[in-house]
Amino acid sequence: MKVSAKIVFCLLSYVSFLVNAQNINYFGVAYSPYVKSDGSNWNTYSLEDIKKMMRIMLTYHNAISSYSMGVDQWNVNGPWDKANSNCLIARAAAQVNRDYNSVVLSVSVGVFQNDNPNMQQKEIDNAFLAAEDANRIRGGTVWGLVFTNEHVVDWNSGQKVLNMIRNNKARAQRMGLKVGTRIHICQQIWNGENRQILIEIAKASDYIMCNLYPGPNSDNADAAVKGISDAYYSSRDGFWQHNRNLEVMIGETGWASGGETFFNPPHLNTVTHQKNFWNAMKNWANSNRVKVHMFEAFDEPWKPGSGEKQFGWWKRAPDNSNYYIEKSTGRRFD
Repeated sequence: MKVSAKIVFCLLSYVSFLVNAQNINYFGVAYSPYVKSDGSNWNTYSLEDIKKMMRIMLTYHNAISSYSMGVDQWNVNGPWDKANSNCLIARAAAQVNRDYNSVVLSVSVGVFQNDNPNMQQKEIDNAFLAAEDANRIRGGTVWGLVFTNEHVVDWNSGQKVLNMIRNNKARAQRMGLKVGTRIHICQQIWNGENRQILIEIAKASDYIMCNLYPGPNSDNADAAVKGISDAYYSSRDGFWQHNRNLEVMIGETGWASGGETFFNPPHLNTVTHQKNFWNAMKNWANSNRVKVHMFEAFDEPWKPGSGEKQFGWWKRAPDNSNYYIEKSTGRRFD
């Protein structure tokens, strides 16, 4: 059978893509499609918009961690896939995987913390429905559920997260899903005020995502990564004392490309510093085989604070047109 050069080229390109995807398996990204720069509507992005953003993310990442199912007062009684745009992340990833006929994107679905018990349960139920829907479209797309982000700050909040994990673990296991949480106080596992609740969470979880950022006034990417590495291994070893089967990941780390942040003044938040840090973290993740989720995929111009708006690797077009720009290279994605 004669095979055209075009077909051969496409096959080689596809194989090359899959090889590259495997090479960056540990280098993931945090993502949620929030509002665009010119509006306050949390239901801004369509399924096709999200799939387009995911194809852009595939340039460097094949793991995505989200934050929410988008449950709010206006949609709490509606279908799970009619909440705000965040509810569509898993479905979008599954459709991208179906198009590639391979799991090129793996997703952990975030569950937002809500003080209203009914809305909290709806958020959890919707996360399960989204995972079921995605894995029906393309098996293996969703691997786990993340019960809240940085909500564990004391015994009461920790107990709430612990109960979510315990109460939903068997349900998740029946679906082949893992359960865990994303926290920013991992190092308290040794002697912090929240040590005891962290021990209980570690015992109950399949994984924990630690949010670890560079120290104050960071001006050297390698030194910043070294500090994060030390904090990571210290936290991991602490958790492993209580659950040796626990997978410990980095749930967030990042560097703003401009503005002022909690660890850097404006002159240290530049595109160059951001690029150096991301590349150094990519090398660290792959070398150490630790899953890392960079914060974050796209800028969030709706956020307060000059630096908080600019943690993304990509940004939306200045006039809010439907294209994106890779900040480190100026490359345009239509």
